[in-house]
Amino acid sequence: MYIRRGQNWSICIDSDPYAVMALFLRDLAGLTHTEVGPNSTLAHTVKIRGARWPTHGQIKQEWDSWWQSIMHGPTHNQLESTHDLPLQLERRGYPQLARVASAHYGQAIVFADEHHREFSRAAVEYVPQRIQELEKILLDQGVEHAGQSNTETNIRVLQVPLSEPRAWLGGGGTIVASHNLLRDGAAFHSYMEPIASVMFP
Repeated sequence: MYIRRGQNWSICIDSDPYAVMALFLRDLAGLTHTEVGPNSTLAHTVKIRGARWPTHGQIKQEWDSWWQSIMHGPTHNQLESTHDLPLQLERRGYPQLARVASAHYGQAIVFADEHHREFSRAAVEYVPQRIQELEKILLDQGVEHAGQSNTETNIRVLQVPLSEPRAWLGGGGTIVASHNLLRDGAAFHSYMEPIASVMFP
């Protein structure tokens, strides 16, 4: 986890195995990126076994609700937080999604673990620069003097393995960014500047 704080703002760039598993299960459940979540496929093709789940509509609703809770909730930057995921989903009222997770839990946790390890290994090469660039964007917009607000705005950038070098405002101050975008300083700036203007009007 990489963090930078200012007078009334903070920036965090991290990887969240929960979010990665959610995207993996989205594909396994036969949901498409045009239906829910970031409008991009995973960087690695997920082999969907069998036909689409018969409860497709309910899984879509459950997945979208789960994704929103991830976007608005705390970062789960330890893989241990995903243990017993099917049971967690069942208890939270997502029975059909729990069935998908139970059927493919092994695949999902291996996928999330591989991405998390890669982030932990390589992030030092580019994440500090991205935080510095994002801080400059915020300062250029005058966030340090935005009414001297007592409310702190927290920006959380979650790196996920998506095929397109893009970023999406996920809600709750969370930005979902592909790993390729975070590695490209110019592209990162072009996405973060308009997103920051929305968060700090």
